[in-house]
Formats: sequence, C-alpha cells, structure tokens
Amino acid sequence: MAIKDSDNQEYAIKIIDKNKIIEENLGDSIKTEIHLMKIIKHPYIVKLIEVMATQQKILLVMEYLEGGDLFDAISKINK
Repeated sequence: MAIKDSDNQEYAIKIIDKNKIIEENLGDSIKTEIHLMKIIKHPYIVKLIEVMATQQKILLVMEYLEGGDLFDAISKINK
C-alpha cells in the first residue's frame, strides 16, 4: 500500500519484475492486462490509476480496497 502525501489517499501497488516477464515470455499477457485494466470501468473491478516503470520494474498503481486478497477470501470459504 502507498499513501499519497497531498491528500492521504491510499493506493495499492502491483510491482512486476521485467526480468521475470522476459524469462517467462509474459510480455503479451502483461500488455493485455494493462490494456484491459485501463478500459474496464466497473464498480466490482479494481481501477488502474497509473502505470509507471523503472529499468527493472513495472508499477501498477491501483485503487486500494480493504479486506485482503480475493484468492485468500475464496480459500477460506472452501475450507
């Protein structure tokens, strides 16, 4: 989680290692994910706020939702 200083807004940050993208040949998948997140606007889908990149990482800045990971929530239900 990151907090914007100017208004204390909370954001989630997804960090993607560029080397892993290359090693696992995921370039097209990442591009598709980013493209879809930019165009889909729905109350039940996390909003992509911004995409940033360094030489080694891609950072996806998204709205922050409390409650944890969806996978963890589903796993708890199925126990």
